Amino acid sequence: MPRHIRNALIVAVSLMLVVTGSFAAFSIHEYVYPASDQPTKSDVIVVLGPPEATRIAIAQKMLDAGLSQNLLVSVPAWGVQSKDELPICSTQVKHTYTVTCFTPAPFTTRGEAHELQAMAAEHGWKSATVITYTPHIDRARIIVSRCFSGKLSMVEDRKPLSYAEWGYAFFYQTAGFVKLLLDQNC
Repeated sequence: MPRHIRNALIVAVSLMLVVTGSFAAFSIHEYVYPASDQPTKSDVIVVLGPPEATRIAIAQKMLDAGLSQNLLVSVPAWGVQSKDELPICSTQVKHTYTVTCFTPAPFTTRGEAHELQAMAAEHGWKSATVITYTPHIDRARIIVSRCFSGKLSMVEDRKPLSYAEWGYAFFYQTAGFVKLLLDQNC
C-alpha cells in the first residue's frame, strides 16, 4: 500500500475514533450522569410526563418536607396516567398542598414548559423544581429555562432502566438535542 494512502487511512481512522469517543463521552455525561440539583424550596414542583410513580413519590417527599405548597403534574389526556385515573389528581383526596394536573398542548417538554410559564405568571411563582428521569435532565433543563424565567432546579428520578429503555432514551434524547439546536425558541 502506498505511503500516502496508508497515512490518509490512519488519519481517517484516528479522526473517526476521536469523533466516536467524543460522542460517547458526551452521551455518558448527558444521559447517564447529568448535572442535577438537590431538592430545594421552590414556589412549585413540576412532574414532567409521563407521571411515573417514582416521580410522584419524589414530589410527595419534597412536599411533605415543606419544600413547596404547589404541585403541577403533566398527564396524558387518556389512559391509566390521565387526570381521571391518577390518584394524585383525584379531587376526592385532600392534600395539604395544591395539586394541579394538566395536559400540555402539545404533550411535549416544550408544551409542559409553556404551561409552567403560564401558571407561574398567573400565580406569581418565581422558582420551580422540575422532576424528570435521568436521561432527560439536561435537555429538559434547556427547554424549560427557555420558557420559564424564574429560578429553576432539576431533580432526577433515578428509576432503573432496562437496556432497551436506555437504548430508546439514547436515540430519543439525541434526536431531541438535534431539534434543540435547530429550534432555539421557547
